[in-house]
Amino acid sequence: MKTWRRAGLALLMACTALSWQARAQEPAQDRVITASNPAGIVVALMNMGFNPELTTDGIGDPLIVSRGTGGVFSVFFFGCDETSHDNCQSIRIQVGYDREQPWTPAQAMQLSAQFPFLAVRLDPEGDPFVHWDLHLGAGIPEPVFVRNVRAFEESVTLAADIVYAEEKAAKGL
Repeated sequence: MKTWRRAGLALLMACTALSWQARAQEPAQDRVITASNPAGIVVALMNMGFNPELTTDGIGDPLIVSRGTGGVFSVFFFGCDETSHDNCQSIRIQVGYDREQPWTPAQAMQLSAQFPFLAVRLDPEGDPFVHWDLHLGAGIPEPVFVRNVRAFEESVTLAADIVYAEEKAAKGL
């Protein structure tokens, strides 16, 4: 059953990617980004210079992972149909920081106060994860999506300086 589901998802992604290639001729302001079209989000991220890979998470919902020189970020999908794992409504863009020493909840709250659009949480080892949630519903114009991703990118870059500041200072960097 999983093989059929994965094959169906692969076929759906391929067809969607082809339709997005055809739509790539449209002006960006006319294109709409929705969580129900993960392949469209992949194309938008590729157009922004990222290297996204569309896969699925542990329960079968779409998942985008992008690895680059700046690290790894993930795009999680929420509000998906529980059976078919499609028709998603929202996404979460997330980055995790792997620290040598655990961070405290107080430090996480300070980071959250400095970057009000970033939600900050700590994993069991005390490593901070930051995320930005976007409810896309029926869709948002691609330029608005791009501005959100660029703002997230800038915020997580600045946040990384804060997250790693004491470790860099201890190493004399």
